Amino acid sequence: MTQKRIYSALSFNKAFYIGLAVAILIHIATLLNPYFKKQEISTQRPDSPVMHAEKVYIAPPPPPEALPVVKKIVRAKIIPKVVEKPVEEQPPEPEPIPEPVAETAPVAVAEPVVEAPPAPPVVKEPPKPSADSVKMVTRTYLRSLKKQLEQIKDYPATAKRLKQEGTVRVRFTILADGKIEQIEVSESSRYSSLDNSALEAVAKMEKFQPIPKLLEKERWRIEIPIQYKLNAGRS
Repeated sequence: MTQKRIYSALSFNKAFYIGLAVAILIHIATLLNPYFKKQEISTQRPDSPVMHAEKVYIAPPPPPEALPVVKKIVRAKIIPKVVEKPVEEQPPEPEPIPEPVAETAPVAVAEPVVEAPPAPPVVKEPPKPSADSVKMVTRTYLRSLKKQLEQIKDYPATAKRLKQEGTVRVRFTILADGKIEQIEVSESSRYSSLDNSALEAVAKMEKFQPIPKLLEKERWRIEIPIQYKLNAGRS
């Protein structure tokens, strides 16, 4: 059994190496195939109409000779090298020494004089009236007012027939321009006919003389007695 195995192994190795050699030859043949061109050469005999063709392997023509390489010599331009000379630095000029300036004393500047505005003129107040002159003007104004009311009043006929007499005190306000308003009876005469007559007399007057400036009054509340007497005349 061992001998058969040895022989079988040897036969296998021999077949392997033979196959490997054949493969190498085939590979070399394929590589050398382009160098041999097949060319058919026909030969014909003059007395025979049959043409015989044979295949002959012709070696490939030699490669063309390489053209000589012409070297072109290019002359380089020589550029002169310019060397700049270093510039010598000049020493800085010395700064001028400033001349001493003489100090001068400060000049006194006079401040502008602002003149004070002129004082406003003094308005002299008018002298105040004396108390006596005020009393005299007041009495004169009231006397003329009462006199006018006595002239305006009307003695009712019924009161005369019934012999009714009395004094009616009437109160009212007189403005600076003399206008009269807020009329009322401050003290009755006990007879309504006489009271109404006195109120009508003041209402008819409506406006009296303006209040004198000497009295310095804008409104003046006044009370005036109006008398009603028979056979006594008008006082």
